[in-house]
Amino acid sequence: MSTIRDIARKAQISVSTVSRVLNNKPDVNPITKNKIEQAIKELNYSPSNLARGLVLKKSNIIGFIVPDITNPSFPELARGIIIRARVYGYSVMFFDTDHDSQVEKEAINLMQGKQVDGIILSFDEANRDELEKLKKKQFPVVQIYRKSSESTISTIALDNISAGVMATRFLIDKGHRKIGLITTGKHAQSGYERQKGYRKALEDSGIPFDKKLVCTGTNNPDSGRACMKGLLELEYPPTAVFVSHDMMAAGSYDAIYEKGLSIPDDISIIGHDNLVISRHLRPKLTTIDTHKSNLGQEAVNLLLEEIRAIEPLNKEVIFQADLVERESVRQLV
Repeated sequence: MSTIRDIARKAQISVSTVSRVLNNKPDVNPITKNKIEQAIKELNYSPSNLARGLVLKKSNIIGFIVPDITNPSFPELARGIIIRARVYGYSVMFFDTDHDSQVEKEAINLMQGKQVDGIILSFDEANRDELEKLKKKQFPVVQIYRKSSESTISTIALDNISAGVMATRFLIDKGHRKIGLITTGKHAQSGYERQKGYRKALEDSGIPFDKKLVCTGTNNPDSGRACMKGLLELEYPPTAVFVSHDMMAAGSYDAIYEKGLSIPDDISIIGHDNLVISRHLRPKLTTIDTHKSNLGQEAVNLLLEEIRAIEPLNKEVIFQADLVERESVRQLV
């Protein structure tokens, strides 16, 4: 079934100009109008094939597919998407896949069936092929957070390696040399990249990497608690720990207090994400701010660029994080 984009490509005319002809708008060059009408005829295009607004890509709905809506990182991101979508007169349709690759495929099919104008999503490597299929269909899509090394999909991402370097270097600058890491590791691209940043900061400072100081878990408080408990039971425990997600950091607090230790006098902690909980822990958590609301708004901006473009853009926007110093890290003498 032909669409306005097909007409634009056939006539080598912009989508906006095709739209003006279809809606009988004035001030279109007669030669240009003739090219468009010829393309419409050759493609056997008919607005009656679908509701006119849908054919013209004007459902004014964008999709947002998330892997886990219970992950505290996503609500703030979603809020940014909603705020920016409203500016452009769009509504947002959500779908939670619970990290299930088959459900991710179902979500795409559902949203295409609902005629959304485009989709913002966060898929892992397992469904990279699904993203490429969308691109071949020239369906507007923006990948958020995760940028595959081989992906050609427009992406909004965080420079997680630099964020990992920033967090670890902050601890080093505070005099710490025995620095632990609690991470999601290869279970999540973000955790893996932050671990690379951690190792780079150690290497740049001449501090040997010690795998015993690294614990890999999942992004939840229970996992952070278990990891911190293991680090504290080492013969020579770390004086500071970079926890690559604030929810894991919250759990690590529990393990430290259960051991009868204090933060930051006995051990310093730095988190990542600047979630709301980081301001309510005691002491307040020093962490890395990833500006999720801004990231969500920029994802909408990029998706609308994709919707308006004749060809997929393959554009990448990388956000830099900032450090928020609070009370959980102390200066060693």
